[in-house]
Amino acid sequence: MEELTQKISERLKLFTNLKDALTQLDEGAVSAFVEDAIDQARSDGFTDSNIVRGASFLAAHFCNLASNTNSNISKQQASVLSIEYFDRGGSDDYLIEYNRLKKSLTQNTIRFL
Repeated sequence: MEELTQKISERLKLFTNLKDALTQLDEGAVSAFVEDAIDQARSDGFTDSNIVRGASFLAAHFCNLASNTNSNISKQQASVLSIEYFDRGGSDDYLIEYNRLKKSLTQNTIRFL
């Protein structure tokens, strides 16, 4: 499990949009999110040959949520009113990619775009 956690933690650093989020979280929090992502990915059907890919996106989603640095904030501004709101129902690109990978498991293959 420790080797798997290390591989996923290293992959998280490859996501350039996640760098700010990772600096806001301590190492213990990131490790906990990685372990949670591994458990969830295993439950969802990822195997040893592809779990690093799936769990990396899920862990990135968890870190993104925990750091509260999400790009899904939209802002509308009029001369007297400004409204900020979160769209996409709490989802982000990392979760979308994880779900896409999970769906491809039913086709017995992992497909990247």
